[in-house]
Amino acid sequence: MKELGEILSAMVQQKDRVPDKRELLLDMSDLIVKAVSQTFRCKPDEVAILLMTADGRHLRFIAPRPFAELGTIPLTKRDAIAVRVVAGRRGEVINNVPMVKHVTFFESVKLKDQPAPIQKMVTTPILVRQQAIGVVEISRKGTSSGTAGPDFTEADLRRATEIFDLIGPYLAEARPADF
Repeated sequence: MKELGEILSAMVQQKDRVPDKRELLLDMSDLIVKAVSQTFRCKPDEVAILLMTADGRHLRFIAPRPFAELGTIPLTKRDAIAVRVVAGRRGEVINNVPMVKHVTFFESVKLKDQPAPIQKMVTTPILVRQQAIGVVEISRKGTSSGTAGPDFTEADLRRATEIFDLIGPYLAEARPADF
């Protein structure tokens, strides 16, 4: 992850030279998703990164990239797992996602031939100087819990938190002012 941090740092240093700052942020998220999906042995479409909008009232996807155009999740939507994690500034492991009340709209968005529901998820806030700027959701999808893969553990949550403690400042710095 140290190498990823160095690459993100170099990208952020180019922020004032790129014509489309939003595209830079999305390019950074692609690199992050690749590294995180390898670390957690999941598919890239099982890693979601949402950042708080500039007005602090919504969460907006930066990964998966196709979700960046789908709109936002209001921070008042308390049945959204991402909102709950950002508000509480505490990560959580859920190995029975279908049994937890949550927003399922984004699960139905077709990124592949057949969308599969999220069965298991580790979610952690992205904190910069103790302030939540976003959230990451690392999931395992499948037709059932058994087909989705191994359960997430508290060690996975700690690892995700460590990774995004490193990455968070780069995302905060790259986020466009009008995001």
